[in-house]
Amino acid sequence: MDFLKKKQRAAHRIAESARDLHDKLYLTREHDYSTQLKINSSSHLLWRKLNGSLGLTQHKQLLHLDNDTYKDADIPLRLPQNMTFHPHFKRNVSLQHSVVKISDEIPRNNVESIWTVEWTHKLEPIFLRNRELDPDIRWQYFGSHVGLIRLYPGREWDQNFAGFYNDYDPRVRPWYIATTSGPKDVIIILDCSESMDSDGKFAIGTSIATVIINTLTRQDYVNVICAHESHWDEIGKWHVYKTEVLSCQQDTMVKATLAFKRDLKEKLATLKPGGTSEFETAFDTAFDLFQQKPKTGCQSILIFITDGQDTDGETVRCGAGQYTRSGYVPGPICKYNWTRYWTTVKQRQFHPRARIFSYLVKDNGQIFPGKLACDNDGHFAILNDGENLINKMFNYFDYLSKASLSINGSWTSQYIDQWGLGVMLTYAIPVTSNIDGRLLGVAGVDITLDDIEHVLSSKTWGGVYGFLINRHDGDAIIHPGLKSTTIPIEDPISTHITQLEMRNNEPKEFQTIILPAMLRGQRGSKQLSNAYRATIRRDFGNGTYYWSPIENTDYIFAFSLGESDEKFREVRQPKNLSMYDESFFNLLIEYNSTKARKALPGKFEHMQVKINDPKYNDVRVSYLYSSIMLAPRVYCDPSEYFYNDDLAQKTINAHIYINQRNNNNSDDDKGCSQKNAMFHENTRAYVLISQPIERVWRRRPPELTKDLIWTYVGMRTGVFRTYPAHRSVRDYDHTTRAWYKRAVAFQDLTTASMPYLDLSGGGKVITIAQALFEGMPSISNKTCQQKTQQSSSTTTTTKFPGGCPCSIGSDCLSGYCYQSVAPGPDQKQLRCATERIIGVTGTDIRYNSFHSEIMKRMVASDGRRSCDSIYPCPSNPLKECSTRCYLVDHSGYLIVDPDFVNVSSFHENLYNQVPLGHKEGEVMADLIYKHSLFDRAETITFQGTCHVSKPSAKVTLKGIPANPEELDNKYKNKGPIPQFMNEYGCIQDQVRYKIQASKLKWSNLIIGEVNGPCMSGQYYVTPLVKTNLILVVIENYYAERSKLFYNFNCKIQRSIVDAGAFRIINGTCAHKIEKMSSLYDEKKCPALQDVKIECKYNGINKRQLSLVLVFFVIVFYRLDFSFF
Repeated sequence: MDFLKKKQRAAHRIAESARDLHDKLYLTREHDYSTQLKINSSSHLLWRKLNGSLGLTQHKQLLHLDNDTYKDADIPLRLPQNMTFHPHFKRNVSLQHSVVKISDEIPRNNVESIWTVEWTHKLEPIFLRNRELDPDIRWQYFGSHVGLIRLYPGREWDQNFAGFYNDYDPRVRPWYIATTSGPKDVIIILDCSESMDSDGKFAIGTSIATVIINTLTRQDYVNVICAHESHWDEIGKWHVYKTEVLSCQQDTMVKATLAFKRDLKEKLATLKPGGTSEFETAFDTAFDLFQQKPKTGCQSILIFITDGQDTDGETVRCGAGQYTRSGYVPGPICKYNWTRYWTTVKQRQFHPRARIFSYLVKDNGQIFPGKLACDNDGHFAILNDGENLINKMFNYFDYLSKASLSINGSWTSQYIDQWGLGVMLTYAIPVTSNIDGRLLGVAGVDITLDDIEHVLSSKTWGGVYGFLINRHDGDAIIHPGLKSTTIPIEDPISTHITQLEMRNNEPKEFQTIILPAMLRGQRGSKQLSNAYRATIRRDFGNGTYYWSPIENTDYIFAFSLGESDEKFREVRQPKNLSMYDESFFNLLIEYNSTKARKALPGKFEHMQVKINDPKYNDVRVSYLYSSIMLAPRVYCDPSEYFYNDDLAQKTINAHIYINQRNNNNSDDDKGCSQKNAMFHENTRAYVLISQPIERVWRRRPPELTKDLIWTYVGMRTGVFRTYPAHRSVRDYDHTTRAWYKRAVAFQDLTTASMPYLDLSGGGKVITIAQALFEGMPSISNKTCQQKTQQSSSTTTTTKFPGGCPCSIGSDCLSGYCYQSVAPGPDQKQLRCATERIIGVTGTDIRYNSFHSEIMKRMVASDGRRSCDSIYPCPSNPLKECSTRCYLVDHSGYLIVDPDFVNVSSFHENLYNQVPLGHKEGEVMADLIYKHSLFDRAETITFQGTCHVSKPSAKVTLKGIPANPEELDNKYKNKGPIPQFMNEYGCIQDQVRYKIQASKLKWSNLIIGEVNGPCMSGQYYVTPLVKTNLILVVIENYYAERSKLFYNFNCKIQRSIVDAGAFRIINGTCAHKIEKMSSLYDEKKCPALQDVKIECKYNGINKRQLSLVLVFFVIVFYRLDFSFF
């Protein structure tokens, strides 16, 4: 894929230039400085080791550097001048300059920082050259080991709510860590004993553990052990403590994904020190975890954090104490035998041998942690505070980089870009000096998943879809079943491809044949008769997979084709264009701009745009025309479209394109392959074929349209035509809307959506929609029989393909049978629709009007028990009963509910996605468990969205929902301080219900009676023919009243059959790791260098040191006395 190769070449240019620039300038300045100090060449190596960057810069402060060399993203006066908004970066940037961002923990004026800013400035010509060769390139940067980054293009850093610049340290970012350290298994043992509860030691210890966790990536496995045991105190009281594994996975390590790392850090924050310093269980547990899968098996690292004390004070006793004649005698103070723990570790070391890095919190005793580290090829360090820990833990990070450092670059796993471009992949290359092999930093080039998704989608057609997976573990990176990557709220939690391409362990061939071939990096294809395809309908059927590895990456891309996609007919521009009228772009007000009036004179007046029409509040409409909205994915460069605020020019370009006429051919509409093209191929064809329906919409009588808000047709390619003409929100894509998906999923039915708040300012509406099938093919009866025989050989039922004769919809593969004027053997006969859907047509109706019309049609014959009527209960005339009527869809959600009428349109959560079980739990329970009308399906999603507070509509100062014209300017007018985010990522349990169609045919009537904690009554359930609706009528409805202030039993009854997405507290535990083989088993571990780590400690503890000092004082005293 040349798209990825371009980014790789750009990163290599940065890395090679960085190494050359650094070494050349380093040697030049070192020579000048050593000449000045008259240091001979034989002493250079020793001098270099002792002095580091000393003498490499003549400046003592960063601000002494000139403005061209030092442009700082945190200092407004040091920002590049004349920064302009660029859609590829979604912010103001400078394409002429880079900037540096220095971590808050790094002293800005130390020699290393100044020197790094100086020499990395010379990378700017490389950045500019890369952009010249690849105009679509995103961020380019060099992250230094010092803790600063040089970023191109230059930009101002993001601010927090208080207006302060956010911190950023490249050394803890996924692209830096993954490149400078190979896959590893890390266990952290934290001393949680009583002695850690003084002098801030435990806070330092948890900070160290947090730094280690933060610098792990998805290729690593980790767990944390809190080490302490129970004890008595000085008065004989027993205090219970137990060494515990912090992760919810107690017996194994967990993958260092964002979710698991967050889980560990949250638990670290809640720990309280207490108990003994007995570590035998902790070390045994650590080595047990090292041996369990999942793991990498490449290298094992044990981090030990302690204060080194061999006692925990007077309050920690290792005996119960006893009463004597003279009173109570406490048990002995705990004194720990370090030799036992050294022996335990020595006996438990397995392959791969674990290196131990010991961190002593305060200098209270170096012997135990020091010897432990040095005897196990590790490093020992004393940390007296929790500041600038990355620098203080240099030996740990230096070892990781040297042990598995490769000169080759690699692609990272997906992560959220902290610079605002969504979910990213980075091609990163470690840069080492040729002088002494030191790591200088990491060069990186970013691409967004949107970019890759756009490339994949441009190669698809019909029901074909593509996906991208990681070859190491089979995790999906891009897939239609994953959440959008455009505006993520959380780093993505990996979803294994089998969870997306299989259901109930079917098809088995995907897991046993296709996936293993993918993970081996092979190219291939495989046809399945029961492929579980990720289309809107999510059904099993014939499908073919094609896959191939992407050269020099760890990624595999694949395409899934349905049977109907093998011969695909693309819509082409009609030859006779005389019957097609002019079309107008949806930004109506822009036709009145100075630029558009000049380019498109008279168009605005011709449309007769209205602004104060009583039917549409503050929304500009035109009754003479429909309008065209082109979804962002229709554009060759969606980012350019979305973030381009020159709306007038956007309108001019779109208007000229959709109205361009060429009667002979469509060579001028070849799409993005043409130079300077803005739209995908054949977009205009979909605009044209949808145009004639506008005349039908316009001729409808007013009495028919008085309650209609919008009428529209949405094509599968992203072309959307709606009447009357009006503006749509900028990111509107009708194919992602619920009404579109519902119509496609139930393509043989007329569907009604749930009530929702219209994005275009129409208030609370319901959409009535119907799928549009592709033109019927001309097919002979003989061909129909042949295709039917082929189909029956692989399936148990015989269904006809499009164009074949039929009697009812169930005879057809498409499920739809109708009489068509399309050419064929017998035009008067009913024939099957093709299986391919070209679009969906829909009409929005005000909810209250729709509700009123439904209720008018459900008046009881005797007029006594109509919907919403109140009457004496038959069982007790003193009580008042009523008749409740609902329309429910095939998933059990309420479409019509009397309570919805009085709900404000602002409070969408009160009328959208409200399950029947949430209102009538007893009836829903009967339909599920007694009549088997609904099947319950429960899944766990790791890409859920939770809310800090209940979501509500964005409103203007007038207190009404913002219309598209007002929402359209949010990026243009966005200030530097981020808006409040009401959403956050979470893991959710999704409960859904799906109708059993065989249980409820159009002639069926389900009758039952319920008497529960919420209500009692008799219910009647029947389907509405050729729709996705079910009528539920409850007579003699009596709402039970609780004797308590709250009806808890009713709440429980409803929650049992409720549907929706429910947050799982500590849902990380539900994240199943699919892969149980290690990289070592698969022989994928990188070769490790035999790195010798300097390790030393003071072998004398403070007590021994005191005795030694006393001894020397006595000796000195005696010598001094004898002298006299």
